[in-house]
Amino acid sequence: MARPRKDDARTIIYKVRLNKSENRMLTEASENTSSAKSEVFRNALKEYHRATDPAYNSSRAGQKETNPDMCVPCADGMINIRVGAIILKDGRFLMVRNHMSDYFYSVGGRIKFGETAEEAVIREVLEETGVKMEIDHLGFIQENYFIADVPSKIGKEIYELGYYFYMKVPDGFEPVCDSITEFGVSEYLEWVSPDEPRTIFPEFFRAELDITDRSVKHKVKDDRFYIRQFTEEDLEPLHELLSDPEIMKYLEPPFTRKQTESFLKTQGLLASPRILAVDDKDHSFIGYVIYHDYDDTSKEIGWILKKEIWGHGMASLLTKQLVAMAASEGKDAVIECVPEQQTTRSLAEKHGFVLVGSRDGLDVYRRKRNA
Repeated sequence: MARPRKDDARTIIYKVRLNKSENRMLTEASENTSSAKSEVFRNALKEYHRATDPAYNSSRAGQKETNPDMCVPCADGMINIRVGAIILKDGRFLMVRNHMSDYFYSVGGRIKFGETAEEAVIREVLEETGVKMEIDHLGFIQENYFIADVPSKIGKEIYELGYYFYMKVPDGFEPVCDSITEFGVSEYLEWVSPDEPRTIFPEFFRAELDITDRSVKHKVKDDRFYIRQFTEEDLEPLHELLSDPEIMKYLEPPFTRKQTESFLKTQGLLASPRILAVDDKDHSFIGYVIYHDYDDTSKEIGWILKKEIWGHGMASLLTKQLVAMAASEGKDAVIECVPEQQTTRSLAEKHGFVLVGSRDGLDVYRRKRNA
């Protein structure tokens, strides 16, 4: 898919000499944001330009910079209140990506304290596309529970309330994205078709967008799961999982109870376990994930789930979480599977993994942390 035109041709090369302290700061910023050093430089230049540009500062005169986002701690989790813009053109909708994420998300962001939702979506569209748009009407309100995968909040339970507005798209609209994430990573825009194979948030953008529908739809989504260490009490549900011939089809012959006991002891009950249990939102056991060192630069990830969980997107959510966990440790993620395991191969490719070879008869897929 072609990206919207950008004014950044990147044809001019500068050489910069840094002292040891400056190089250390650059290296730390690159590692903390999983960004290339050149991208850290570009983002710093943008921020410096904004801080010193009289026209930019004049346009923001009187605005309160201290107003915080509506993102507050609650128990062990967080509450987000955000807006999203529905920007339609030629059967496609405008979405945002960044190189740290393997999914698309809507143009928009958190409401700032003191703003209304309408004010927030107009501001966010201007910041992310460079164009000030008018609102057509409110189309959706979504309540969403999920587990965070961003660096500062990995594993936290999030409750998000989102307001999604249809926007009036001006003729000749050509967005230019000049925004960055809260972690200093550059974002870019893409026009996305409903049949886009990669993950889209919110999912209802695929099939439910209709600007002629003036009603407001209320959506509720719950993508919670809990990754935890195994205990001895997990033996029975683990044996039920590993003794099922259909689940074990591409792995090994179904386990006996004795084999399950040994597997739990040697893989799950270690001080540094190689597998972790997964519970659903009701804290019921639904399977386990593989997560351990693969080599010096990567973590092997994987998942084994109960059959009733198949086809509901849980493997995709777990993959996204495990990739984020690996990246937070500065590691790539690796998935191994037999060539016949088409579902796993497709899921790996969907999440940006690339086939890099084979090992012991297994296909090896790798996703670099900066991919």
